Amino acid sequence: MQYSIESQVEGFKALPPYKRTLKVLLCPQVNHTRNLSLGLTILEPGSVSSPHSHGTEDEIWYVLSGTGEAKVGEETIQIAEGTAIYCPPGQSHQLINKGKEDLRVLWAFSPPGFETKYLGRKGGEA
Repeated sequence: MQYSIESQVEGFKALPPYKRTLKVLLCPQVNHTRNLSLGLTILEPGSVSSPHSHGTEDEIWYVLSGTGEAKVGEETIQIAEGTAIYCPPGQSHQLINKGKEDLRVLWAFSPPGFETKYLGRKGGEA
């Protein structure tokens, strides 16, 4: 069985203006998954993720806690615990923490690949 425990996974600390912590929980390079990767993004109050897109990966977000906004393409929605969002390949997307507590968002990529830019790095530009 392949698994990880979030509290034991060292996070990548992205620098401002897109300050956040990213943790890769499951991926082919670490846990031998095949067709997906799983991770966690943690944004402090007032923080935003970088607007970006992926060439080939589908991405799914699931809000574990906190409140804010999610932008995918030209659409923006309010998000809170229990919100699930699909980000198709090639479509710009971004998370914004507008709440008073950390925004914790679980993410999954299929196929895996994009998460490799954070493996083995402790911080820097994301």
